[in-house]
Amino acid sequence: MRILKTYTQNTVSYATFSFLLIALVVFTASLSTASAQEQRLEVTGNIESKNGSIFYSVGDMAASKATEVVTTTPWTIGKTRFRGVLLRDLLKAVKADGQLLKASAIDGYTIEIPFSDAGKYDVIIAYRMNGKPLEDGVYAPFWVIYPYDSNTTLANDIYYSRSIWQLTKLTVE
Repeated sequence: MRILKTYTQNTVSYATFSFLLIALVVFTASLSTASAQEQRLEVTGNIESKNGSIFYSVGDMAASKATEVVTTTPWTIGKTRFRGVLLRDLLKAVKADGQLLKASAIDGYTIEIPFSDAGKYDVIIAYRMNGKPLEDGVYAPFWVIYPYDSNTTLANDIYYSRSIWQLTKLTVE
């Protein structure tokens, strides 16, 4: 009887362990899928697209013509080197037509950026900071950066507020 009891306990423990392991794998896979979707930038609105939106991964951005901006910001210490794609180049690539960009972050925070900023200033959609990928959970996947030090007009709260980090969506209106 003791052998049967031990066998039954081990079988139940093995079944419980197997179930928990499978649940953990499924849960982790769902997080990876969500994380992968959050690591993309969706450009939508008044653009030329058969599907309504165009998606860019960090890899897509890195494969595009890069621009570096070295500037101080209220969120970093000293001069910081950002690498990204010029906003005007991205808008040209999707054949955007509008007056306003609505930029949204992972957490749903949204800010409006005048379409004209892309033409007036070397605004970039950054994916690297000081030679490293933007930090997940802090600034990644993308961060709108203005060249604050190159024009004193940009070093104020209006333009700072447009520097949205954890950027995942741009809607052209």
